[in-house]
Amino acid sequence: MNKIDLRRVDLNLLVVFETLMAERHVGRAAQRLNVSQSAVSHALSRLREMFDDPLFARHPKGIEPTKHCLALGPRIADVLNRTRAVLVSNPLFDPSRPHRFTIGQTDGSIPILVALMDRLRSTAPNIELHVRRVDADGLIGAIDRQELDLGFAVMPSARAIARIVRIPALRVRYICIARRDHPALRKPQQSPDEFAALPHLAISPRGEPASHVDELLNEAGLRRNIVLTIPHFLAAPLIVARTDLVAIIDQSIARLFANDERLKIFELPVKLRPLDIDMLVAAARAEEAALKWLREQCIEVSNMITGQPERPGRAPSAAGAKNRAPTPATSP
Repeated sequence: MNKIDLRRVDLNLLVVFETLMAERHVGRAAQRLNVSQSAVSHALSRLREMFDDPLFARHPKGIEPTKHCLALGPRIADVLNRTRAVLVSNPLFDPSRPHRFTIGQTDGSIPILVALMDRLRSTAPNIELHVRRVDADGLIGAIDRQELDLGFAVMPSARAIARIVRIPALRVRYICIARRDHPALRKPQQSPDEFAALPHLAISPRGEPASHVDELLNEAGLRRNIVLTIPHFLAAPLIVARTDLVAIIDQSIARLFANDERLKIFELPVKLRPLDIDMLVAAARAEEAALKWLREQCIEVSNMITGQPERPGRAPSAAGAKNRAPTPATSP
C-alpha cells in the first residue's frame, strides 16, 4: 500500500474543496472563505494535481463537479466533520444563549417542526431555527456539506451509509379530509371503489402525476380520480375546505386543522401502509453538544405527536435514541 506523507499535504485544500462543492462557483467560494478569487483558483489547481482529476468543469452558472469529484465529496466531508468534532474546545451547550440551527425537511415533518418551535419558544427562546426544503435525494449531500445540521426524510431501507446516522422520528398514518358538508359524506360508509371515484386532490412534492399514496393505493388494487395535484401538504386543507375535492393526508398534519369547522376528517375505506420519516445527522457530528441537544428535543416532541415510544422492527426507537447509539442511515 502506498503511504502518503501528510506533512507534504496542505489539508486546508480540503476546506476549499468542501466550499467549492457547496457553492459551485469560484467567486462565491472566495467570498465565503474570505480570500481572493485568484487564491481559490490557485487552490483548485493544486487540488486537481493532488487528485489527478479536473474535479470541476466550467458551467454557465459557475462550475460543476466531475464524476470523480462527486465520489470524493462524501469522503472529504466525513474527514472534515470528524476533524471538527475532535477540535471542539467547549463540549457544553447552553440553550439559553443565542444559537442558530439549520434543518432540512419535507412537508411530512411539519408536525415535528410545529411542536418543536412551540417547545423552544417557552424553554429556549434564544434558539433560532432556519428550515430549508430539501428532498431525500439532496438531503445527505447537504448534510455532508454542513449546509444542514440535521434533516428529516423518508429513507428506504437499502444499503447503509456509515457516515449518516438515522433515527426514527415520525410514523405517517394516512386519513382523508373533505368539506364538512360534502355530498359523499351523507352516506354512512364509502366502498373502496366509490371512494376512489370521488374527485381527489393529490399531493406530490415534485409535481409527478402519482405520489407515494398512489403507489399504496395501487397495492390495494385502487386508482383514484385525481383532478388536482399540488406540491404542498399544508395547502390541501385550505383547498379541500372550499371545494368538493377530497384528499388523503398524514393524520398528524390533519390534526393541525382539527379546529377548522369547515373540514371533516374520516378514515379511509382501505388500509394503507404507514410511512416512516427519519431524522438524519452526520455521524461525525452526532455527539456535538449542540446537535445532541437539538436531536433530543426533536425526539421528545416526536414522541408527544405519535404517542408511540416503541416501534416494532425499527432500531433504535425514537424513545431509546437518547440512551443508545443511533443506527446508520440507508439510502435508495
